[in-house]
Amino acid sequence: MSRVRYLAAGLLCLTGVIHLARLGIPESGAASDVVVSLFGVAYLVIAGFLFRDSRPAYYFGAIVPLLGVCVGAVGAWLGMLGSPTIWMACLLTFDLVIAVSCIFLIRWQRSA
Repeated sequence: MSRVRYLAAGLLCLTGVIHLARLGIPESGAASDVVVSLFGVAYLVIAGFLFRDSRPAYYFGAIVPLLGVCVGAVGAWLGMLGSPTIWMACLLTFDLVIAVSCIFLIRWQRSA
């Protein structure tokens, strides 16, 4: 199970860095930058706890990326995040893989 946990933690690190890198883009909006940066910090914190095998991090690792998918989808639908790009599709895919991995870890933990 450590491979699944490391997959989720590694993808959380990657998406956290990508979210924080958005701060360097000059044409992005100020309101969306705060939300995106907060998700980036949350992803990095959860990843740190997943690397340390914290059980509550499994739940946060499942909930926060799904919340990010919902916020991203609503933001893209309302036009607050600009037009959809390949990066948004990658982040959506990564978030879904992270959430499924953490749900798998939760289910495996309960059955063991």
